[in-house]
Formats: sequence, structure tokens, C-alpha cells
Amino acid sequence: MKKIFTIIAAVAVVFLFTALIAALVSGQSTQKAGKNQKLIPADVMKIAENSCVDCHIEPGMKFALSFLNLSAWDKYTPEKQASKAKAMCKKVTKNKMPPKSYIKNNPDTVPTEEDIKTICSWSASLQVIKK
Repeated sequence: MKKIFTIIAAVAVVFLFTALIAALVSGQSTQKAGKNQKLIPADVMKIAENSCVDCHIEPGMKFALSFLNLSAWDKYTPEKQASKAKAMCKKVTKNKMPPKSYIKNNPDTVPTEEDIKTICSWSASLQVIKK
């Protein structure tokens, strides 16, 4: 009986140490990944709230979310954030976003020239310099 208790205790200790080490390792990798990522600045987010979030924040439009999911912005790598921001700038500059069908029912969502400059300026600040 004493042997069984000792074996169970040893297995429990090994299990706890394994779980502790796994938690520490995953916490460190999450912290490292998050250091270089950028949050969307308040001025850009205000524009996005007016013009983008109906489709590009979960549960939004699945098709729109497949291109840009603002709910998952902090999960994107810095390179992917820069790429997505560049695409945002390009789309609003060419009047491709918001789509005409959406604007038809929501005319107040059209980004102003100042909004477009703000988005593109932010986008340029995220561009990753390749070494």
C-alpha cells in the first residue's frame, strides 16, 4: 500500500512539474511574440470603428474577416500587421473599402481624405525594413 502511494505521489509531482514548465515556456513565447507587435492607434481605430468594424471584427462577414480580422490584430506577426495596414491604405485610397454596396446603406461610413491620410501614415510607420 505504501508503494502505491509513493508511486502515485511521484507521478503527481512529475505531472505538476511538467505542467509548470509548459506554462512557463508558453508564457515566455507569448511575451516575446507580443513585444514587436503594434496596437492600432486610437485615431486609426476611430476611423475603423466608423468604416470597417461591421464586417472586419468578429462575428463580422466571414469573407471580409478572411482578408482582415481586426479582432485578431494582436495575433498577427509584425510583418503581417504591416502587410494588412498597407492593404488597408491601398483599399481606402482606391475607394475599394468600404464597398459601394455597404456605402449605399451607410453613406456616413465613407472615410474622408483626412481619414485616408491618417490610415496611410500609420501604415507607412509599420513597414518592416528587411535586412
